[in-house]
Amino acid sequence: MIAWLTNTLIATSILMAVVMILREPVRRLFGAGVAYALWLLPAARLIMPTLTTTVERAVPAVSIDAAPFMPGALASAPVSATPVAEPIDLQGIALWLWLGVAAVLLLRGLLVYRRQRRAVLADAVQIARLDKIRIVRTFALHGPMAFGIVDRVIALPGDFDDRYDERQRRLALDHELAHHRSGDIIANHVAFVLLCLQWFNPIAWLSHAAFRFDQEAACDARVLATADGPDRAAYGQAIAKAASGRALLFSGALDRPSTLQRRLKTMLVNPNRRRRIAGRTLIVTGIAVALPLSASWATRYVDVPVAPTAPPAAAAVIADAIAPAPPTLPTRADMETAKADLEVLRRDQETARRDSETARRDTETALRDSETARRDSEAARREVGEALREIDENAAEIRKAGLDPESLKATIRASLDAVAAMDIDKITREAMASVNPDKIKAELDQARASLTAVKARLDQLDRQ
Repeated sequence: MIAWLTNTLIATSILMAVVMILREPVRRLFGAGVAYALWLLPAARLIMPTLTTTVERAVPAVSIDAAPFMPGALASAPVSATPVAEPIDLQGIALWLWLGVAAVLLLRGLLVYRRQRRAVLADAVQIARLDKIRIVRTFALHGPMAFGIVDRVIALPGDFDDRYDERQRRLALDHELAHHRSGDIIANHVAFVLLCLQWFNPIAWLSHAAFRFDQEAACDARVLATADGPDRAAYGQAIAKAASGRALLFSGALDRPSTLQRRLKTMLVNPNRRRRIAGRTLIVTGIAVALPLSASWATRYVDVPVAPTAPPAAAAVIADAIAPAPPTLPTRADMETAKADLEVLRRDQETARRDSETARRDTETALRDSETARRDSEAARREVGEALREIDENAAEIRKAGLDPESLKATIRASLDAVAAMDIDKITREAMASVNPDKIKAELDQARASLTAVKARLDQLDRQ
């Protein structure tokens, strides 16, 4: 609060000083109405709130492990038995002093205005009513005066008809009506409140007096905007006749003797419509530029907790252990890998099928060869038997030829024993063992299971 008040005081003081410097050149270039509008600049700055910027800052998060030990740590902290005296709040005292004096000045001004209003209306007689504005006649005033916000009044002096001619009466009445219709009476109340809030600022008091003069000069310009030469002369005479020096606190009055000469000189300035529009544009641009530049700025910090780098607490570890793992979405690389694996398994299955077909054909060939060998063995036995009978039948001739029949028979029996020693079934079993259909079948079943698993995984990836 104190910082905002200090910044606002400095900013409005600078702006009021700038307006005090610019008002005369602006009035000569663009007219009294534009010079009066300059006072919107310090008024708007006075009620402008603080502009706030938000800044995030990282703070360490409170550890869960440390929570159970905090009460003990606090309990074990030493407590000083010596009372510590609190420092005097000088800023608070200054704030209350500032508001107290401002409230006293505002209350005093309202009481003075109420007493003056009662004095003016004590013997007043209403003579007309125009746009909800009462027009009264009273002998408590020397010149015309406009006052009141809820009960709006234009008070005319008792000798108004005698001292002012018809043209002067019309122009004087137009002046007071212009005060009501343009909101000057409301602006006077607001200006007085702002003056009370800056009661300690000498620039504010000088600015308030300059503001009231610029208001009267702007009202003169509104009345004379469409006036001709005779009206201007009559209006100047009406102002001179009304200069008595007495006016209500918040009123718009024609009688300001201290500023009479300056007002008459100001009425000689009559810029054209184009200049007045240019002046109003400059006022709006100046307000739009000056207010952000002179605004009070504050920084609001937002604490963002940052997780500590220490190992997590036991509760956090358990929570992570029992928490289900979040589902992972497959990537394009996963899909391509699964498809490649499926293609490899398909090729392996095709190879195993071909190997199984080859093994089946080899098994059939082995069985056929075994059967052929068995038949050949039987035929060999029969032939050996016949050869032995032939040797016995022709033994004499064999001996004549110089050969030993028994030796020949022994040789043939040895061949027969060699043939008999051949185990055809054993040879068949060994051939079948080399083929091993069961092993081939097991490999085919394993290949089918792997292919089924890969297909299921690929379908799952497609669904995800």
